[in-house]
Amino acid sequence: PVSIGGSITSNASVCSGSNSGTLTLSGYTGSITRWESSTNNWGSKTNISNTSTTQAYSNLTVTTKYRAVITSGSCASANSSEATITVSPSTVGGTISSDATVCSGSNSGTLTLSGHTGSIVRWESSTDNFVSTTSIANTSTTQSYNNIVFTTKYRAVIQSGGCASANSSEVTITVDPATVGGIISSDATVCSGSNSGTL
Repeated sequence: PVSIGGSITSNASVCSGSNSGTLTLSGYTGSITRWESSTNNWGSKTNISNTSTTQAYSNLTVTTKYRAVITSGSCASANSSEATITVSPSTVGGTISSDATVCSGSNSGTLTLSGHTGSIVRWESSTDNFVSTTSIANTSTTQSYNNIVFTTKYRAVIQSGGCASANSSEVTITVDPATVGGIISSDATVCSGSNSGTL
């Protein structure tokens, strides 16, 4: 029968340097001659001496494609479908600038994230040192605050592809109570040159 390459399952998204998995070939007609891999979309390829229906990968550091080569008797060989293992760089949370001290109820500012690797999933804030957390639906590199009344910490959550997420550094916006002038007591009427008292 004519060679049929079959299909490989399945594509995956993994984190650089810490990954593993097994690809499985099915639906083919003929014998598995070998497997092949490529890191440049088949501009060049590496032959893998494997004639089984499964091919393992481990600790890849660059995006890699795999396929099997099938030959049925004297028929021309056929390639299977491709499976792509997309490799993402490890997540880096980055740094937020900067801490600030503000007056309660009358304040504003903008926090800026830099030095991160991956996509911003969200920002988070907390008024109790992240014992509890408020999620902020913001995927940009800046986060504003305005008229906060309690000391508040902020951080960003970052994720690179199939890698685990990571938190950025934290910044603290320290809120001082508003200045209150107070009251002096009390007025008095005294005689010139001969008086005393305490306010």
